[in-house]
Amino acid sequence: MVSQVFAQYLLNKGLLTPAQVQEALESRRTAQAKLGIVAINQGYLTAEQVAEIHQLQYRIDKRFGEIALSEHYLSQEQLTALLTEQGNDALNFGQALVDKGFLSLETLENVIAEYKQAAELEQPSDLMLIKEWIFQYLSHLESDEDAVLYCDYIALFLRAIVRFLDANPLLVTAAAGETEERWAVSQSMTGDITLHSCLLVDDKVLLEIASRYSGEQIREIDELALDSIGEFLNVANGLFCINLSNLGLDSDLQPQMVTRDFARLHRNARSVTVDIGFGRIELVLVRE
Repeated sequence: MVSQVFAQYLLNKGLLTPAQVQEALESRRTAQAKLGIVAINQGYLTAEQVAEIHQLQYRIDKRFGEIALSEHYLSQEQLTALLTEQGNDALNFGQALVDKGFLSLETLENVIAEYKQAAELEQPSDLMLIKEWIFQYLSHLESDEDAVLYCDYIALFLRAIVRFLDANPLLVTAAAGETEERWAVSQSMTGDITLHSCLLVDDKVLLEIASRYSGEQIREIDELALDSIGEFLNVANGLFCINLSNLGLDSDLQPQMVTRDFARLHRNARSVTVDIGFGRIELVLVRE
């Protein structure tokens, strides 16, 4: 299981809140998956068997793997295979979920099985899964002929958040009745495809994005802060233009703008809300 994709899966299933997912994703950086979690993921042990071994550890002064061998829960070959998987980032995420009490071992076992079963039936790549979920979260996209374009752009934008901001993007349901004044970071792409993109963020999110992108601690919304968040959008759009070029489509980027007020670009605007741990971004797209 891949931590980012599996995290979105858990959120979509309603098993965790965005805050819980973000907390576990952050904790996975320092967590190490225990053999029980690894064994459940590999299908070698059930959650019940893992719990039984944990109980035996209270009575027998041996490690988990030693007890699993002596009590014939695992073979030596299986134990060796599990030990090589302990540093897996995705499994560390599962361990963090259990350690924090967000999921029980039994629930984790069930959702891993469901997730893997769905993946085996549909045989999607991680990117295909993400695009499928983007389609579900995008507003009014059911009959939109530009669905593929929007999904491709948003999938790339999510990867840019991971790459340039070292954050964990999660698609979430937009809060009802958003009235707070926000900053609008916008840029237009022209050429064979005309696409307008805009990030709507509050002061806190703007400062954090600017700080992470620039590599400097920015505490005030000044010229550096505005330039940094604008350049983040510009770089993400530049990568998308490269992808379009690989498809034989020419595109040019217009200068990015950062303004305090925002009027929705078009009645056919499409938007998704992305939780990034330290706040949320509303990404608005319009194709002309």
